Amino acid sequence: MYWGIFMSFLQLTMTVSTSAKLLLVLIFFYFYMQYREKYIGLWAFSWIFLSLRSALNMYPEFQMMNLLSIPALLLYQALTLASCLLIAWGTYEFTGRKLPAGWKYSAILVTAISDTGVLMGWPLPLCSLPTLAYLIAIYIQAGIIFLRAFDIPGLGRYLTGITFIVDGIHQLNFPLTMTYSSLVPFGYLFDALLRVTLAIGMLLAHFEKAKNEIIKKEQRFRLLDENSKDIIFRYSLNPIPKIDYISPSVTVITGYTPEEFYQNSEILQNLIHPSDRLLAQELPKLNSPPLILRAIRKDGTEIWIEQQTTPVYDDLGNMIAVEGIIRDITSRKQLEQELQRLDRLNIVGQMAANIGHEIRNPMTTVRGYLQVMERKKEFVAYKEDFELLLAELDRANALITEYLSLSKNRLVELKPTQLNTILTSLFPLIQADANSNNQIVRLEIEKSPDVLVDDREIRQLVLNLVRNGLEVMSKGKTLTIKTYTTHDHVVLAIQDEGPGISSEVLDKIGLPFFTTKEHGTGLGLAICYSIANRHNATITVETGPSGTTFRVHFKKLLVRR
Repeated sequence: MYWGIFMSFLQLTMTVSTSAKLLLVLIFFYFYMQYREKYIGLWAFSWIFLSLRSALNMYPEFQMMNLLSIPALLLYQALTLASCLLIAWGTYEFTGRKLPAGWKYSAILVTAISDTGVLMGWPLPLCSLPTLAYLIAIYIQAGIIFLRAFDIPGLGRYLTGITFIVDGIHQLNFPLTMTYSSLVPFGYLFDALLRVTLAIGMLLAHFEKAKNEIIKKEQRFRLLDENSKDIIFRYSLNPIPKIDYISPSVTVITGYTPEEFYQNSEILQNLIHPSDRLLAQELPKLNSPPLILRAIRKDGTEIWIEQQTTPVYDDLGNMIAVEGIIRDITSRKQLEQELQRLDRLNIVGQMAANIGHEIRNPMTTVRGYLQVMERKKEFVAYKEDFELLLAELDRANALITEYLSLSKNRLVELKPTQLNTILTSLFPLIQADANSNNQIVRLEIEKSPDVLVDDREIRQLVLNLVRNGLEVMSKGKTLTIKTYTTHDHVVLAIQDEGPGISSEVLDKIGLPFFTTKEHGTGLGLAICYSIANRHNATITVETGPSGTTFRVHFKKLLVRR
């Protein structure tokens, strides 16, 4: 009777243990289908092999130690080793490492020794010893790996690590249960408890790891977002159009804070230049090219922006929001305009270089004959006509000289020169021009290092800029000529008190043949830019209602000692 009760209790504990492992198989496969993590799949298969091993225990051959069959024992050992190897593999994958090859080679060696022992009829404890040692080593190593996974916070890794180590130590009771069979049912119950605890710990560790990775990704994305120079935004269309999110970089680019956009979503539309608002009102499409628009900053300055947007749809295919990136491309547009201007300068310069001399030769001949004919008695009555013809020829020759000034291949003689010396020598001439129109000229020069320039060309550049400034000023206004030094440059600044330059005109400053003067040629500023280009200098313009300042930035001359 006692034996029957014992066998029923044993059968019950074995059934509970096997059922618990089968339940864990289902749970782990469910989570694998949900998250597709490789380590969850490996753990799920390890539970399968453990469940199959438990199922074998329910056969009579495994309940009666003296009736073990060789095939069943070989299968039992294979399932045990496979389960151990998959647990180790999954644990290493969980911590982001590769399974050491030593574990694989050890499994092959253990299998060979254990199978040899079974086939040669060794005692069961001796046959099982290599497999048992491998099992204990795997479990303890897995426990240590979990406990050392310091980048995974929370209870899961501690629970799993400690349980793995306890389970490894628990395997040492195998010889004891063979000696005292009455302990076998309690061993199965404790084994089932450990398996359930392990499963709970593993799943907790998985969720804690996933949460930690999400937090890290969010921190990285937030760091990228907050430090990005581009504006990242999301604009909801339904139910009420509003800005859901806009990155902090919007303050640097537009002058408005994110809070101002959240309080008033219309700011985003009002930023767009009035001439470009029709373009911005078009709804974006997938893979649509970026929009290039002009925008007005909070301080009133005009910038160029590039807007790349992506539509967001709901399950019914309705557009519910727009996400996108806005980039400040003002510098790029300025560079494009500069390249366009230089390209036109080069074309005009090449044209001038090719035809200038060919035109001057016949003009010189015509002028000479006109001067000879002017002195003849029979043409005295036409003296005014001859003077007009000669003046027009001289004017045409001056225009050709201006064209030749644009030539890219024009020879310049660069020498170390003081800008202040050039300005001082030109100042009486400039002052005379200003006095004739009741205007004032101030010269404010600071001590500065030499620059490498062609004296004759810089004189022409200064005179062109000064005369432009004097022409736009009314009587009584002041023109200021300054020099000062920055970290890398010597700067020549010419500041007038004219009405300023409109944005439409400012975009075309320096282009050949573009002029706002009634009788201008559109070559004065073009020549200035061409001269600056030959001297590796840059010209910047700052304008407003109170006047315009042209700054020419010359590189400092490095003095070698």
